[in-house]
Amino acid sequence: MQNSDLVELLNALTREERKRLITYLDEPGRVRKECADLTRYLSSCLDEDAMEKTRRELVYNIVFAGKPWVDNKLAKLMGETLAHIREFVAQQTMINQMNELHLLHYLQVFYHERGLEDKFWSAHRQIKLSEDNKQMQSGLDFYIRFLSENQAFYLQSAKNNLKDDINLSNTIKALDEYYLIERLWLTCQILNQNQLAPVEIDATLNWLSLEQHDDRLQWFTNKPLNQVLLATVLLLSGKNEDNYRAFREFVDLLHGQEKGIPLEYINLFELSACNFGIRLANSGKLEFLELVFEIQKRRVESNRVFLPTNQIMATEFLSIMMHALRLKAFDWAKNFIENQRTHIKGVMPSEQYYEFALANYYYHTGDYQQACHIMMTSEYDDIQCRFSSRIIEIKALAERVYRQQADHRVGEYLEDRIEAAILFFFRLKDVGPVKKKMGKRFSDTMKRILHAEAKRDVTRLKIIQKDIAEADFIAERQWISQLVEDLVARYKK
Repeated sequence: MQNSDLVELLNALTREERKRLITYLDEPGRVRKECADLTRYLSSCLDEDAMEKTRRELVYNIVFAGKPWVDNKLAKLMGETLAHIREFVAQQTMINQMNELHLLHYLQVFYHERGLEDKFWSAHRQIKLSEDNKQMQSGLDFYIRFLSENQAFYLQSAKNNLKDDINLSNTIKALDEYYLIERLWLTCQILNQNQLAPVEIDATLNWLSLEQHDDRLQWFTNKPLNQVLLATVLLLSGKNEDNYRAFREFVDLLHGQEKGIPLEYINLFELSACNFGIRLANSGKLEFLELVFEIQKRRVESNRVFLPTNQIMATEFLSIMMHALRLKAFDWAKNFIENQRTHIKGVMPSEQYYEFALANYYYHTGDYQQACHIMMTSEYDDIQCRFSSRIIEIKALAERVYRQQADHRVGEYLEDRIEAAILFFFRLKDVGPVKKKMGKRFSDTMKRILHAEAKRDVTRLKIIQKDIAEADFIAERQWISQLVEDLVARYKK
């Protein structure tokens, strides 16, 4: 019995949920008494962690007390009980997910069935007004609105005994809106995914010729949510000739309409825009970083970046922190790092992310010794932090050796850390091949620079400089290229 679907489903419920289930089954006339007795007994065994008491013979004697054994009788009762429990679980799940709009719809259905026409139309009006009150939160809400219009059509048609009714146009319009919003929403999601990992999207984009200024669709495009949905698809699909202007206009549109857009949607719009800008910034167009950081600051200041538990996801925390530092917003970055010290959610404790962020802060503000100290005394469970810490440590040591003229001991330690990084990137297995190649090429190039600088060999440094420019993938291309350029200028005769 312990491996039965019935026991598995009961075990998936919490103790409180099992109590509500028994109350539900005990309602007069709902189920047979044996079904409730079986559920009560199995629940008590689960609560007491005494599943050894669920042997079939023992359960049979408890549920069918004093009655002789009949083959398959218990099995049939278990099947019947399982059906009732599934019904309870489905009802509870629906209730948990129901919002005010869904409640109005089910009331509307009830009023329709019972002939309460005035109350029906009252609920219908409230559903129509819900869009203006920003109560809609998901595509399901737009579907509910369509169902409401459909109910209204059938009621009005039956009342007038007509084959057609003016309300049918509202029904079609609500269905169109539901379809368009869901289609655009899913298109935004796949285009956002494409910013991170390219996917086949040609068929997705050629689905419909939808223009924002089409007079026939003004009823749709005039609404804030729908305007931003269309703008997001256009931006992420890369159909704009001037990406920066399009990005600037999108950010302004998003900020101007954000009060009229449900939170679920605006989060995707903001994250999609950030991914779009970061991808272009990583390709060398650094002007996009300012717009990305503008979005990220608004997410922090509006609290949209935080989970219901008041935590922030580690990936977003690190992204915001790095962009603030790269744009030299040092005071803002330090305040952000300190405020989130114990609120970072990721694969390692929040304090480790805090230490990693602090090391980055010290590096970007020129305190290379303190940055190195944190990196040398910290361990990171997050592979991305381990990856980045190797590079930051080497950069900080190189800054001390080549720009601050630190003593020879720092130079020796730099050489040791480069060798350790080469071995680390060679053995690395938990990142993608491109990122691994970027780290490995960075450490290999630093070793070449170290040897060429020791001999003050300008010719070899120029060869290294050319190799950096031609490399398909290399971490910190701009920084390492500038380092070689400075060394060439220093030793050039």
